[in-house]
This record gives sequence, C-alpha cells and structure tokens, in this order.
Amino acid sequence: MKKMISFFILATFILIFAVACDNNNETEEGNANESTDDKLTWASGAQGGGWYTTAGGLSSLILDETGIDIGTIPGGSMQNMPFVAENEAQLAWMQPPFIQAGLEGEDPFDQQFDDASIIGNGFGTNHFHLVVDASEEAESIDELFEDVSNIDIAVTPVNNSDEWIFQKIMEYYDTSYDDIKDKGGKISHGDYDEQADDLRNGNVKQVFAQLALPASSVTEVSVNKDVKILPFSDDLIDYLVEEYGLEDNTIPEGTYEDVENGDEDIHTVSMGNVLTVNSNLDEDTVYEITKAINDHEDELSDIHESLDYYSLEDATKNLIGDLHPGAKKYYEEVDELNTDE
Repeated sequence: MKKMISFFILATFILIFAVACDNNNETEEGNANESTDDKLTWASGAQGGGWYTTAGGLSSLILDETGIDIGTIPGGSMQNMPFVAENEAQLAWMQPPFIQAGLEGEDPFDQQFDDASIIGNGFGTNHFHLVVDASEEAESIDELFEDVSNIDIAVTPVNNSDEWIFQKIMEYYDTSYDDIKDKGGKISHGDYDEQADDLRNGNVKQVFAQLALPASSVTEVSVNKDVKILPFSDDLIDYLVEEYGLEDNTIPEGTYEDVENGDEDIHTVSMGNVLTVNSNLDEDTVYEITKAINDHEDELSDIHESLDYYSLEDATKNLIGDLHPGAKKYYEEVDELNTDE
C-alpha cells in the first residue's frame, strides 16, 4: 500500500511539473509573439544606400537606449508616404516635396495621405548630380539639353524620386523620354551602382542621381575615369524651387578632388531628409525615439557622415507637416521647439 501511495504521489508530481513546464513554454512563446507584434518597421531607401544605412544605424541606437525594436525595409520617397500613412511602416525617411504632395494628394500621388507626422528635419541633404564623361562638350545642363540627340543618360528606375525630378527637368526643357529617343538619344534605368558601372565602362555618357555628399559612387568613378559635373542654371533652379519645393544649393569646391571641375562650386538643387512617423503611433514611443536620437546628436555622424548635418536646434524649422505629439513633447522639454512650426 505504501508503495502504491508513493507511486501515486510521484506520478502526481510529474504531471504537475509537466503542466507547469508546458504553461511556461506557452508563456515564453506568448512573450516572443508579443515582441514580434511590437516590433516597428522603418521604411528607408534602396539596400546599400544612405537611407538604408542610416535607418539601420539609428534603429540600433534606439534599441540600445530604449528597447524599442525597429526593423528596416527598402523604400523611397514616393513609396514611403503610403507606407507610413497606411501603417505598413511606422517610421519612414521622406523629403519635403513628397511629404507636401502626399498630404495634399497631388502629383506624384493619386490620393491624399493624412496619417503622416514628423519627428524631425535635417537628417542630411541629398544633392542632385549630373555627372558626365569629361569629353562631353556641354558645360552646363542647359547646353546638354540644347541637342537631346547627345543625351545618353542613366537615371534611377521609374517611380523613384530621382527619376520623378528628372521628368520635371525634361518638362522644363520641353522634351520627354520619347522625344529624346526619337531624336537619337538614349535613356537607361538602374540603381546607383549600376549607373556608376555604366558610366565607368562607357555604356552611358551621363548619370543623373540624388546623392549625399560626398557620394561614393561619384568618387569611385572619378578615380578611374575623367568626369565632370554639370551645373544647373539659375532659371532651372528657380523653376524646381518654386514649383516643386527643392532647395537652391551647391556642391562645394573640393568635395570631389578627382572630378575635372571639382575645384569649383557647382550650382545645383537638393532635398533634405525628414524622419516621419505614423500619426497614430503612441506618444510615449515617439517621445522615446526622439529622445534617443537627440540625446546622441554628437554620435550620429559615426552612423553615416550625412548625419553630421543634423542639428537639434534646426530639427523643427521649416516643417512641411505637423510634428507628432510625442516628438513635440521632447522638443518642448529641451526648449528647442521652433515656435513657427
């Protein structure tokens, strides 16, 4: 009898232990699922590009400081507005002309996007480069477009922000892809690495790209090939600034030592990088993200040299859209909220 009782007690203990372990596993699985569900997504740019690199680096910083887990996905200015406004991504890199167009439902978008707010401005600036073979006779973009039969250019794929701006430039010069091709010119599409390779290998004569300074693709091409960068005319710049919200800017002399005209300022246009967020993301989360970034302002350039341009003092100046309440709370707390925002 004692043996039976002992056996019964042992069996009961084993059963209780097994149930407890199973419940513990379920709890661990539940926590894992909860962690996955709570993971945020950051829509950036093409893999290998500056946006992808900076999003990944800042996500690591935020994770270390707050425990907020953010994954990075590829994107672009035109893709990221619907991504973040429709909550397919909770954060996204964007640029002012596309934020404004998305909020107002204007070209290049066919609908209005309301649920996009801003964390901050000034996370670097991308300058437009028209890089050409040094044998090119044209000394400016105006001269290049005087005879479009000489155009043999690589631009980014269709529905990309660079390509969209190139279309606006073609409109300014009263031409189009079809017109250029009909007159003997050539157009090719590819990412930045493909563009650089095509120029280096003589497959194209020109490249049009929006790049942070100094652009590695331009630097690398100029080491092995004689190239120059064509300046934009004042009238073209005024058109792009007034019609599409781009910025009048300059590629400073000395940025590219091996470029033929790299010893002079090159007049061009640019677009700044803005960190946006889904408007419905909770205030505390956005506050923690904003604080983590700004508390480490001096370290941001270690992630990518383009972030060296970021300044807490300027983060809320000239905003195209509304600050997220969580970001606003942080800037008010550190007394750096621009009263004109």
